[in-house]
Amino acid sequence: MIRTLLHRAAVSTLDAVIDRGQSSARAPVRLAADTLDRLRGYVGLERIGPREPLPDFSHDHPDQPMWRSDKEKLHRYRVDRGIIKPEGEEAETAAPPKAALTIYYRRGCPYSRAALDLLRERELPFNEIDMTDDQGLQAHVARITGRKTSPQILIHEQPIGGFDELRELAQGGELEAMIEGPPPPDGEEVVDAVFPEDPVEISVDEVRQRLDEGSPLLLLDVRTADEEEETGVLPGALLIPLSELESRVDELTHTGVWITYCRSGKRSLAAREILVKHGHPSVLSMRGGILAWLDAGGPTVPPSEAAIARPRLDLKRTVKLPVYHPERSPFEGLELEGEGAAGEGERLEGKALVDRVLEVLDEVRPMVQADGGDIELMDVQDDVVALRLTGNCIGCPSSQATLKQGIERRLRQRIPQLKGISSPQLSA
Repeated sequence: MIRTLLHRAAVSTLDAVIDRGQSSARAPVRLAADTLDRLRGYVGLERIGPREPLPDFSHDHPDQPMWRSDKEKLHRYRVDRGIIKPEGEEAETAAPPKAALTIYYRRGCPYSRAALDLLRERELPFNEIDMTDDQGLQAHVARITGRKTSPQILIHEQPIGGFDELRELAQGGELEAMIEGPPPPDGEEVVDAVFPEDPVEISVDEVRQRLDEGSPLLLLDVRTADEEEETGVLPGALLIPLSELESRVDELTHTGVWITYCRSGKRSLAAREILVKHGHPSVLSMRGGILAWLDAGGPTVPPSEAAIARPRLDLKRTVKLPVYHPERSPFEGLELEGEGAAGEGERLEGKALVDRVLEVLDEVRPMVQADGGDIELMDVQDDVVALRLTGNCIGCPSSQATLKQGIERRLRQRIPQLKGISSPQLSA
């Protein structure tokens, strides 16, 4: 062993001396280094030998022990990726039928999580596709749906919108029927689907075609009353002048695709910007306005008759508690079960009241913890619950909506004597 160490030390020293000599600027030194390099081979100091002989290379993979569950996972992975072909009974179960509903989502998005929870709670079959880190997939989904938001849901390859639209269909009992029903014929689009051809404008021919097919379009006329009387309006249009739109934007539902139009198509683009700014996800401007509509032979009606053909949709939004940020809490709009708390009419005091508040907070805590936050009870005084959100909820723009639309609502439903909540996040 000592001999091997001395041999390695000698070879390393010679390597360093020869390398330094060969890089010298003096010719005699370089010549001496070359001579020393040739002589080292005669005494066996030209290289350091391997400690053990190298085995012959073999293409065979060593037989490594694996748990049975790991072998099954590996086999399923190979079958799903087409690496191997399924055999026997596995051939029938390897490729399950594709579900009619597909959801494209981004990790960390509260609306994506709420949509997934809704589908799982109802035990509906669906395909879930994570597009968080795939920019190409996000662009593809934006092209086929006309939206860049998350999640995006398709039924029979037809876009229906995001979580709000999914929740509305589920509450109306239409979701299961759409999933179980046959796919729409080629060329027929689902009502309220975003027009993918142009995410900003729509032609008069497309609007007229959809009206002829009986589609319940949401039309918004932003001209003045004199202009409407002069030329008439589109059947079913809602009449709000552009100068009043900013103050009356709450009259418009967020569900469906709004089509704005004016005289020539310029004011309708400005109206579209206003609606988009106020959170309307799908707004298109009719290119060319009412002039192009009349040139194409489109029908009009007097302003007084516009409401007759208007779709039977809720044009007045439900009044909600104020939200001071562009995002919304997953609690917003959800029906909270348990109206009328147990013990309604019985007043709680002291520790009994605090224990009851803690029980209710534990009911809503999972939704907050799902986003990486938590709820901390600070005090209960004069029927006012003082609490604060911690974790990822600190500084989150959705914290105020979570407190008012989720936690406070549940507390006041379960404990009717409470007057409300207070929190540092509400005073910001």
